[in-house]
Amino acid sequence: MAKSSPYESGELTESIFLILLVLTRPTYGYRIMQQLKDMIDDVIVGPATMYTTLKKMKDAGWISEVSEDEGRILYEITQKGKDILLLDYQKKKNVVDVAKAFLEEEQ
Repeated sequence: MAKSSPYESGELTESIFLILLVLTRPTYGYRIMQQLKDMIDDVIVGPATMYTTLKKMKDAGWISEVSEDEGRILYEITQKGKDILLLDYQKKKNVVDVAKAFLEEEQ
């Protein structure tokens, strides 16, 4: 059975989750990549992946283009994107809470 797209299921990959998180403040594409690297060294998103992801997020209505300046586009999360981000955050938090309780029980 084929795995559904995160844009359909709302189950975000780590990189999509982090990109949406960064876009809670209006940001340019290149700056998003820099912020991701500053946040978590293990998360590396190249330019092709970044701009493909931004296009898909825009098509899904999760982000919008706020303005364009000298060829740079400023992106920002939409309310729909915030809702998806918060829902996915809660799911991830629940998993971590269960794992923490289970691991503490094992000690």
